[in-house]
Amino acid sequence: MQVEVAQDKTVVELTINREQARNALNSETIDELIRAFRRFEKDPTVHAIILTGAGDRAFCSGADLKEVQQLAGVEARRRYFGAIAELIETMGRQPQLVIAAVFGYTLAGGMGLAAGADFLVAADDTVFGLPEIKIGLFPMVVMAPIMRLIGRRRTLELVMSGRLVDARTMEQWGFCNRVVPRERVHQDARQFALEVTPGSAAIARLGKEALRGAEGLSYEDALHYLHNMVSLTAMTEDSQEGIAAFLGHREPDWHHQ
Repeated sequence: MQVEVAQDKTVVELTINREQARNALNSETIDELIRAFRRFEKDPTVHAIILTGAGDRAFCSGADLKEVQQLAGVEARRRYFGAIAELIETMGRQPQLVIAAVFGYTLAGGMGLAAGADFLVAADDTVFGLPEIKIGLFPMVVMAPIMRLIGRRRTLELVMSGRLVDARTMEQWGFCNRVVPRERVHQDARQFALEVTPGSAAIARLGKEALRGAEGLSYEDALHYLHNMVSLTAMTEDSQEGIAAFLGHREPDWHHQ
């Protein structure tokens, strides 16, 4: 198995388990990650999914270049890089919150996975970068989520220079939610998962769906879409329970946890 799966109550942890290859993404690993996310897609007991890597050198160093070199023809390469795009899309569609806990080398496709998560907790030793141009490639797929987080100019700087950037700088650029000491990254990611899922799981999932649906809409269209979504949310059992609990000065008893 290239991906280890562990569940503790409402939090699932997925660990890329290719330490000897700096957790590079070969086809098997990509496929296992997609299947792992989809496995929990309809599980109401899971509120958050943490994605991390094995070992201490790298969260994920990106594409498995040994595999890429051996792929025969354009179509084989299209399937390989298309699977990376499918993985990032799967993370974005996941109804639960996805938290990446990264450390060490977080490069290329690994940086793309970090960008594809909803939240990012980075160890203070994390090194980010898109060095593909130095080996005759270009980070076409992962530019999409990265550019949405740090903007066109900073993305262009990274992809054209191939330079590496430290975690504190990426935090200033709005890429990381938190930068923590290396020894605390997994602990803090789990604590973060509990902090950002304190209420109704059903309402949180509707909220994530609404945020995703509003992205890319014009301001007016987003307001129209979101006012319909909040009207739907207000009709749910958990919304009615939450309001009743607030007015009754008691803790809510969520129906859909």
